[in-house]
Amino acid sequence: MWFGQDCPIRANLVKSVSQVSEIFSTLLGCLTSLPKPKLRAIAGPVLAAVLFGLAVRLLILESRNITWEEFKTGFTGVPPVYLAIATFLVALNYGLLVGYDLLALRYVCRSLPLRRVALVSFLGYSLGNNLGTLLAATPIRFRFYSRWGLSPSQIVVVITMLGLSFWSGLWVLGGTVLVAVPVELPDEVPLPVGTRTLGALLLCLASAYLVVCFVWSKPLPIGSLRLRPPEPGLMAAQASVAAIDLLISATTLYLVLPADALVPFSLVLAAFLVAIAVSLITQVPGGLGVLEVILLTLLRDTVGDSVLASVLIFRLLYFVLPLFFGMLMLVGHEIYGGALEARNARGE
Repeated sequence: MWFGQDCPIRANLVKSVSQVSEIFSTLLGCLTSLPKPKLRAIAGPVLAAVLFGLAVRLLILESRNITWEEFKTGFTGVPPVYLAIATFLVALNYGLLVGYDLLALRYVCRSLPLRRVALVSFLGYSLGNNLGTLLAATPIRFRFYSRWGLSPSQIVVVITMLGLSFWSGLWVLGGTVLVAVPVELPDEVPLPVGTRTLGALLLCLASAYLVVCFVWSKPLPIGSLRLRPPEPGLMAAQASVAAIDLLISATTLYLVLPADALVPFSLVLAAFLVAIAVSLITQVPGGLGVLEVILLTLLRDTVGDSVLASVLIFRLLYFVLPLFFGMLMLVGHEIYGGALEARNARGE
């Protein structure tokens, strides 16, 4: 078994981790010599770059154990009707993502036409899921929302509420799944506690958030902001939208697994939630490499080595295709907006 201590993959993993530790030590020495403002500005991107490099290296090492036939089977083993349903679910999910922005705008007591919110939501998520929140989603929302009358502080609050909505749903859904159906993680994914205990901790976070929404009315300091907890009804809507979002995404991944893969949906859902959470924490744009290596590690024993092809199909459907349409929409909107401004200028 590849979990054995004498397995070359395990040896390569250990070697990679030790090399990355040396890189971190070198980077830490360089970063600590910088002034604090510069340190804060570059620490995040540098950390994301290092984690991305580690994920890619681990992915390459893991994929060496996969034959071309296994990889090809993963691509060709998905029935066309399942691919069609998965594509429909992706489109449905991106439509659902509008709910995040609608709830955040409700929190700051601003109302915008649905077509505008839908435009910002699709552009923000289709580009942000691939290029990163800081590089794409945040600038897009600042550009459009400021044009439509929101102040910078309101836009910052909207972005903060978007993140809080997602994490509240992850706490509720992840906690429920791991408590009800705990999964046994491989040795390469060590946790200080069992997955059922981890699920209980996530549910505690969700419960604490709910209690704060019920009993706390004073503004809470979050960085330079002072935010009041949302009302319980709004909090429940936040968690519901995020939980449905995650369920649809995990179902899409489940549908593109090989038809002969005998794996329960609960295991795929748990693995997906862990992979998404780690991808967000690392801040690697699109979780590129991170998502693949975690899902490959967690699902390899049950799905087989062809799981890598399934993850790549999922990335194509959920990340690459929306990015393509998002770029077309953004370019088209900017061309149309420029032509409209030019026409108005001529009319004046």
